[in-house]
Amino acid sequence: MLPDCYFGAYARFDTTSKKDAAILLGSNCIIGDVFNIEFKPLKGQTRAWVVNDYGDTLGYLDEQTSHNLNLLAAKSWEMHAVLSFVAFTDQPEPGFYWGEVALFCYDKVHQSDFDTFMRTTMKSLAQGIRPRIDIKNQGVQSILDSHGTWQPSQRADMPKGDSHTAILKKSRGFTDLMVQKSREGNKGCFLISWAFLLALVALVVFGLKSCGLF
Repeated sequence: MLPDCYFGAYARFDTTSKKDAAILLGSNCIIGDVFNIEFKPLKGQTRAWVVNDYGDTLGYLDEQTSHNLNLLAAKSWEMHAVLSFVAFTDQPEPGFYWGEVALFCYDKVHQSDFDTFMRTTMKSLAQGIRPRIDIKNQGVQSILDSHGTWQPSQRADMPKGDSHTAILKKSRGFTDLMVQKSREGNKGCFLISWAFLLALVALVVFGLKSCGLF
């Protein structure tokens, strides 16, 4: 009989205010990054919060998902959240930032296999590919048998938006790739990424001047 050892799902997170944009749009928050899950109160209820290694909070998960994760935490399972996309909705005013994470929760007995599975999925998410991760039975057995190298062929759909919602991040762009390289210790890529950002700022300033805005 297959052991109860894995839970995976895509889950929406919401932010507490527009000030959270500074974190969501920054270089420490790119698609495919892995984050921690912490439990903290929100309006009298315990919620699961997505938090990076520096203690910065991305947002909180809904009540039911938080409850399910709390039960898994009580079993001492390993739990991670991988950033899938970031969005902004302008209604109701003043608008709000939100997004989605891929949840990976598993028994530490099989941690090596599921760590490998998660890392491969992180690479797919960074490319804008959304593998189905809400797998059970045969899929979980395939992960264990392959020691984490197996990947599902099915894809998860992006949540349907509307005219008031803009997807700000759903894959890694050039700048994100340079950030990742600099994290890995490639100083040349770090300098290139900063040069690119400075050139972009200069281009925007030039455009505004050309339009006579200052």
